[in-house]
Amino acid sequence: MTIRTLALASGTTTAEDHRLLVGSLLGGVDGDWPLDRRGGLFYSSGVASISGEGMTATVRPFTGVVSGGSSPLQGSYLVVSSEEVSITLDDGLGTGSRTDLIGVVVRDDVYDDSGRATAEVRIVRPGVDDSYLPLFEVTVPQGASEGTGGVPWGSAVQDRRIYTASAGGVITVPDMASRERLPMLQDGTLVHVLENGDIYLRSGGVWRPVVGAAADSVIEERLDRRYEPIGVPRMLAGSQMVDLKTSENDYVWDRIYSDFYYRGSARVAFPRGYFRSTPSILLTARTSGPGLVMEAAYTSASVDGFTINLARHSGTSTGVDWLAIERTT
Repeated sequence: MTIRTLALASGTTTAEDHRLLVGSLLGGVDGDWPLDRRGGLFYSSGVASISGEGMTATVRPFTGVVSGGSSPLQGSYLVVSSEEVSITLDDGLGTGSRTDLIGVVVRDDVYDDSGRATAEVRIVRPGVDDSYLPLFEVTVPQGASEGTGGVPWGSAVQDRRIYTASAGGVITVPDMASRERLPMLQDGTLVHVLENGDIYLRSGGVWRPVVGAAADSVIEERLDRRYEPIGVPRMLAGSQMVDLKTSENDYVWDRIYSDFYYRGSARVAFPRGYFRSTPSILLTARTSGPGLVMEAAYTSASVDGFTINLARHSGTSTGVDWLAIERTT
């Protein structure tokens, strides 16, 4: 067993010692090897963002961590890109499209026998590059080149950036999609999603909101259930406009009423989690002319909502008032 430490006056600190010890300050991952650290970018506005023209991609500056993938003792590489980096993509294939992964690649001969000791932003070579941090996937169309206009950058790029933070810190990500890309998450990991302002805790393998609107909604729902009066059913009321189909094919003859009528429908959605069982539905169609509305009914009722079905003699849009009452037995 080897014990490593920094800054001993009588000792020597190797590069490997340094990486492992600096990595101990980074967040861990959910894996079998306790020295594995969570690689990723340290979030800031526009970090490692991409733009492109022709066959050339440009990646903005960033700071991040690349986890060594060639050896369990390789440790983590802190990487800083202080300037924009340009990457020229090869021309498209003669048949079919190609997907290139742009990433931060570390080569370290001590571990990967590459004969190099470098860090660079470039196209990742699968099966060759062990230590890299993914940034973007770019789909290169068949035959794409500078002469044909190059890559359609507005539609060809898929974001593959992942983010990290120090041990015990909150990982900041720009949106929910970035949160879902985070790999090998330990329970206890906190993530702040800038898109909605919420903070989530990883617990039991799922995300649980702890701060923000999503957390407030959970708390309010629990309070509503806790202080709900005994024996009083949950009720919800509203109004929904129903547009009727007025084409010739939708003008239907009814044998019971011996008349033609128009039909229309509209879906009503309940607030998530409001009802615990499918409620009873009461409907009233509003009309200024008695007899114009032939029938207002509902189908597909559930705890999530129901569908209003309306039939009337004229094709006028009609307001339908509804009342949903949760069954208590």
